[in-house]
Amino acid sequence: MRSAVTLPAFVRPLISRGRTWWEDRAPRERALLVVLATILFLWGAWAGVWHPLQQARTAAQSEIRLYTELATRLRTAGPALQTPAAGPIRSQPVQMIVTITASESALQIRQIEQQGEVTRVVLETVDFNRLVQWLDRLERDAGVTVAAGRIERQTAPGVVNARLSLVRQ
Repeated sequence: MRSAVTLPAFVRPLISRGRTWWEDRAPRERALLVVLATILFLWGAWAGVWHPLQQARTAAQSEIRLYTELATRLRTAGPALQTPAAGPIRSQPVQMIVTITASESALQIRQIEQQGEVTRVVLETVDFNRLVQWLDRLERDAGVTVAAGRIERQTAPGVVNARLSLVRQ
């Protein structure tokens, strides 16, 4: 019976020498070599497969515990986190709040003017998403809302000009 796999020519003499070496061993030596090979195989399987899997499992379990604890903390602190900040930002004038928060949001104000209770703001070539996030922050943190506004799309995607009238509630 001929094997389906054709071995390179340099391998055949190696196999022949290996068989000769094995047959020259006494039965007791062969048994010891088989036991040694089995031990080495089992150790390799443990060190290369089982142990790394156990370490990964332990790390994953500790991460799960950490995230579960974090989720519990967030659930218990949730109501406190949702209340608006009554800190120093609410006590400042609207014009100052708008200027500070706009610079923190990387928005450049082209013009700002106060007319009684209304603060008029002009922003040009600003990112729309950043503008919306800024307006949400103004409302959430400082109680400043948009009374009137006009937002015009520009040729660049996601870029707008905005004229806003802001009031504190």
